[in-house]
Amino acid sequence: MFLSEIEPIAALVKAPGIVPVLPQSPCETCSLRSLQFCAALLQGDGSPNFIHATYRTTAGRRNIYRAGEPSEGVLVICEGWAVRFVQLPNGKRQILSVVLPGELVSPTAILERQFSFSVQAVTDVRYTYLPFAEVRARMRNNHALFDLWLRLSAAEHRNADKRLVDLGQRAAQERIAALITHIMSRYEERGELPDDEFPFPLSQQQIADCTGLTPVHTCRVLSWLRKNGICDVRHGMVKITDRGELQRLAAIK
Repeated sequence: MFLSEIEPIAALVKAPGIVPVLPQSPCETCSLRSLQFCAALLQGDGSPNFIHATYRTTAGRRNIYRAGEPSEGVLVICEGWAVRFVQLPNGKRQILSVVLPGELVSPTAILERQFSFSVQAVTDVRYTYLPFAEVRARMRNNHALFDLWLRLSAAEHRNADKRLVDLGQRAAQERIAALITHIMSRYEERGELPDDEFPFPLSQQQIADCTGLTPVHTCRVLSWLRKNGICDVRHGMVKITDRGELQRLAAIK
């Protein structure tokens, strides 16, 4: 369980004879502040590291943002996993991406205040809305932050192309292998992949929604991967037992 919701930091009150002390922002003490966007946002650029952010928590399987609603700011997941998805009129849904701790929900969140996708917590999640104006002001003055935003936008486009190929042209085993290796590579980039085992709290339904399969077909593929000694997906974890074969299945030929 996470700490109770942290309220937005109140403005400092000045009183005669009292020197106001700038309170520490949760961003400054966050264990993920060295990752990607947060690291670039908080690095020295002449502006204070203090961010007037709003922090909240929500339980797993609850929506954080619904498509079409006004966004309160630039959404960053601080703890837990979330997914970005589109809900169809017939009740089906397509998961567009998985969001790990320390990541922006989408690079476009910096530019737009309303989105065609929804965001749902996979696990219990702690998240923050960073004010649009503050983030954009820092992007104008911080070349490293702007360059990172461009790289994140390009990566999102590349990943969307890969998912389109997976959904349109690839077998079920290849789709799920691609999903697992994509998450694995992100853990490797963060230095968080000891012994080829890492958290993977997606349910079979969520894996199906990512890969365009039915839950029954997803269950068969996961069983096939386990029986063939490639990887084992159970109890919210992935254990890679044959990395070479998993990567061969995941590769776009």
